[in-house]
Amino acid sequence: MVSYEKQKIILDGVSNARQLGGYRGTDGRRIKNNVLLRTGTLFAAPSDTLRKLSEVYRVSDIADLRMDQETATMPEPHIEGANYHHLSVLNNLPITKEDFELYKKLLKSDNLVLKYQTIYEQKIPIDMEQNYKTMVFSDEGKDGYKKFFEILLNKPENGAVLFHCTQGKDRTGTAAILILSALGVDRETIIADYMLTNKAYGFLLDGIRSELEAANVSKEVLDCALMLESVSEGLIVPMLEDMDREYGSVQGYLKEEFGLTESDMKQLNELYLEK
Repeated sequence: MVSYEKQKIILDGVSNARQLGGYRGTDGRRIKNNVLLRTGTLFAAPSDTLRKLSEVYRVSDIADLRMDQETATMPEPHIEGANYHHLSVLNNLPITKEDFELYKKLLKSDNLVLKYQTIYEQKIPIDMEQNYKTMVFSDEGKDGYKKFFEILLNKPENGAVLFHCTQGKDRTGTAAILILSALGVDRETIIADYMLTNKAYGFLLDGIRSELEAANVSKEVLDCALMLESVSEGLIVPMLEDMDREYGSVQGYLKEEFGLTESDMKQLNELYLEK
């Protein structure tokens, strides 16, 4: 059974911090604990957290999946001993520059009613289902995630790979889906792990719901807000079905699009699965 309490890690200043250890993969072997870490942005992490990532988790590589605009406004902090890799997988959104600038401004607002009412009324085109497909089928997305797997394949034996975006839910969730699939984890577990984001952000989602309902916003505005701040199976299942249909499986996608060989798959198993 997938449990948020078993997967979460405590990192002050970092949201949605979890690890992928414990899930059963190829030949029933479990993923090693604390070698694959997935989080939200590290931008606000205090020095104690950065030291913990270096000394306790021994992070050797950080894969930052955020857009250029995000890394410019929230630069990555330095973690001693870790190599930093910026791998944007979603820079070319179907959204105008003006709408994107307004969206970024709204995200910083503490007025939840104004924020989500404006996003909904301005019809800022954030098509989350399409974004997931863009991440894995666009040239930019494939290039970014291919480089992510190059990092995974070249991890030092005693190191750990940390991958993140801003909220650690969509781009990070997709990265987790790809690596868990490569390691032979069953799809039910993969989807359940993806859905743990809603546990991680439970307090946030409850707060948004309470405040918007108290303000008597429309159901459409509430649904828009919850969609932007949570995850759902409906976002990733179409992406997975497309991969199954076009490549036979997610592993088929990884082999064809990233050029992963049987030797590469075996190396991933040796690096991340218990003996």
